[in-house]
Amino acid sequence: MKLHPRILAIGSAQPPFHYRQDDILAFTQGYLLGSDWRERPEQAARARALEQAFRSVQVEERQCAVDIHDFYQRRRATGERMEVYRETAYALGDEALRSALHDERLPRTAHDITDLYVVSCTGYAAPGLDALLARDLGMSRSVRRVSIGHMGCYGALVGLRQCLATLRAYPESTAALLCVELSSLHMRRTDDPETMVQMALFGDAAAALVIGNDEAATGPEVVDTFCVADFASAAQMSWTISDEGFVMGLSSRVPVTLRRNIGGAVEGLLTPHGLRVSDITHWIVHPGGPSILTVIQRQLELRDEQMALSWQILRDRGNCSSTTVLLILEALLRSGKPRRGEWGVMMAFGPGLTLETCLLRF
Repeated sequence: MKLHPRILAIGSAQPPFHYRQDDILAFTQGYLLGSDWRERPEQAARARALEQAFRSVQVEERQCAVDIHDFYQRRRATGERMEVYRETAYALGDEALRSALHDERLPRTAHDITDLYVVSCTGYAAPGLDALLARDLGMSRSVRRVSIGHMGCYGALVGLRQCLATLRAYPESTAALLCVELSSLHMRRTDDPETMVQMALFGDAAAALVIGNDEAATGPEVVDTFCVADFASAAQMSWTISDEGFVMGLSSRVPVTLRRNIGGAVEGLLTPHGLRVSDITHWIVHPGGPSILTVIQRQLELRDEQMALSWQILRDRGNCSSTTVLLILEALLRSGKPRRGEWGVMMAFGPGLTLETCLLRF
């Protein structure tokens, strides 16, 4: 049987500020409508629309990189948001990478990392997280570094694809992948319904993993990746830079587009390996929102228990963009449920409109 690179360790980091969804709703109503909105009847319809958006995403709590009550006391320019990003993304990225590197089952140190991939779409800095973290964690000066930016929620799977390509080309290598997303830095005053959904749905997090060729390791093998894009629907997801943070566009048509494309994407991943959907035990599906999870489950005819962790992470953490699939994978591995030889599929979606998938063997 052909051997594939294995995930040797995985770790994550949570931001310091934890909120119940009701708390963020109350804050957002005041932020968008004014602190006296309850005394102004003309704001009633907007308040109801906000509450509907917050209830519909089925998120119960989230973690944020900033104290939203303090940070948004005044309008924040994009430059100010990026200053916070540089400091906070570094801290979370450092914690997540150290968590993975300090795994007692990992027979490698930071100095053994030959390739570092850093994924983020919620901020920019130069020198980037790749250089600063490589320096401060004690990686070699010759470590090959790549920053993967502005790819949205599927960025982690792009990173996994690049790790896999590296380890196939250089079998003695050890790759590290870090995802850091701070969506809470991009709240803004608006009447746009899509932005309201963003404010209701997204949370912050960091996660990292280490991949290498090690026959003795017990982590899942990264077997293959496959991606497909529906370019005609590219405008359905967008992430653009404004003077007041980054602005997300998220069309209600996304679940329809995914329903049209998900079967072909999964077939493209599985068929070369003689597999079918029924052969896959574990599904690590990015929770872009409740309607997306529902569409995926129905189209692939998955059982409720196969989708349970995606719903759990959505409920407890929100959509953490590229980090989310790694959080689900971490939860799955810590559950102890995967058995040796079982198959798993990771998938995520984002601008393009792009569907990225990854095949795992446990």
